[in-house]
Amino acid sequence: MNEEESTMTMVHELVPLGAGAMALADQQDDVRGMPVMDVRDHRVGEVEEILLDPDQRRARLLVVASGGFLGLAQHHRLVPVDAVARVRDAVLLERSDLHVESGFDYDPEPPGPVDYRPVYSYFGYTPYWEDGYPSPYFHDRDR
Repeated sequence: MNEEESTMTMVHELVPLGAGAMALADQQDDVRGMPVMDVRDHRVGEVEEILLDPDQRRARLLVVASGGFLGLAQHHRLVPVDAVARVRDAVLLERSDLHVESGFDYDPEPPGPVDYRPVYSYFGYTPYWEDGYPSPYFHDRDR
């Protein structure tokens, strides 16, 4: 296997913040519980969980909960933090609610390693582990 193939198949572990195993490098990035709005100011849902990379302890994916009633039949979708336009009283995304709703489900107990590359590709962003990642991050957001 050459280096390019190795990079293509490498799985990058992300840790749920709620598991309590580690904290975010900057606690202001904890947006759990905040409403999520789309580009048209439609409510998408609420940030239920944050997946962070254990090396830098930075948020990489948001788990957005939507739909359902009293927690039943809720959908949990993965959204890269790169899709966040700003954070104030809500998390404002650069994508529509329909884009998020058609995205990737979050499985809190995956049967094995998860390849998050398709999530980044679906939203049109470079994965954080690749060379040339522009690092648009919460610290750069208009709070």
